[in-house]
Amino acid sequence: MEATALAVVADEKALGLPSGPMNDSEKRDRDNSHHKLQALSEGYGAVLSHIYNSRLFRGDDGRQSWAEYVATELPEWLPDAPKITQVDNLRALHESRAILSASQSRGQLPERAKQAEVLRPLILRHDFRHDEGSGGSWHPAILDDPDAAEGIAAVWDLACSNAESNQRRNGPTAEDVRAAREELRPTLEQKGLIRSAPASFQAATAARVEAAQQRTVTVTAADPAEQERKAAEFRQTMANIRETKAERQASVEVQGIKDELSKAERERRHLLDEEVRHYNRCLHGASKAIHELLSYLESLSRIHGTQLLDEMRTVDVLGMITVSDDMDRFQVMATELAQAGRLARTSDPSTGMDATTINV
Repeated sequence: MEATALAVVADEKALGLPSGPMNDSEKRDRDNSHHKLQALSEGYGAVLSHIYNSRLFRGDDGRQSWAEYVATELPEWLPDAPKITQVDNLRALHESRAILSASQSRGQLPERAKQAEVLRPLILRHDFRHDEGSGGSWHPAILDDPDAAEGIAAVWDLACSNAESNQRRNGPTAEDVRAAREELRPTLEQKGLIRSAPASFQAATAARVEAAQQRTVTVTAADPAEQERKAAEFRQTMANIRETKAERQASVEVQGIKDELSKAERERRHLLDEEVRHYNRCLHGASKAIHELLSYLESLSRIHGTQLLDEMRTVDVLGMITVSDDMDRFQVMATELAQAGRLARTSDPSTGMDATTINV
């Protein structure tokens, strides 16, 4: 099952969530949403997102949790009684599409619940808790702050790029998205974009959200004279476009020549991008493996003592698994790690030999 850890934004005001009964306006909104669900044959995500983000799930008495709503009330309006994971993925699909659309992310938008399941931990959310402990916690999605799209947009852009490189005509698969997310995980975790955010990030993001909520747009009635002025400007603009057509065509041709001349530079940059990503994955994987090994040995030392290793080396599991050669393995790893370090410190030209091309 996909991890559901959330990057959340909490502030002092958010921690106290009223849990009183729903008012008449909320009840009407909930009932209208239910009728929309009943009328739809697909595309439930937008309605489910609205129900959740507007707290319309909490029941007439205000004490019902989201999980209870999905289990008891939602099946009356949705066919096949979907599980809460399916419902949450439908919400996440709509929310991820809304966030990516607003951020002008590259490529097509997510279309499948499996993609949304991987993107769910990247959707930033407020962190609200009921004062009385009833109804559980509530994490409405942040859909109106451009900064909240940073993590999910980066992962989706990388997934789209990988899909293009692999010539996937239907866009990235869920595995493409997962691979992109894991490749960027160290940076995402550092910025608090895929887990419970550190206090510094919470404060900064909460301030951005508050500033975004304070922004207003003033709409005034159209002035006929102003409309005529804009129409005249438009006509003049179109005339200028027609007059400069030949010049623009020549400019396009010149640009084409420049693009061809810079092709080698672009290909070199593409090569560098790919190698940096590959090297970064290798470094991250090696660091993670060494850390896990050290953590295991430290835990073993605390709980059983390292003397247990002597007995472990005498055990042969199923005739296939043994650690009797652990010291030899450590020696090999140390030698290879030292060789890798020496190579990384050098700055030599290509040897002109690729081991994969050698024909023995």
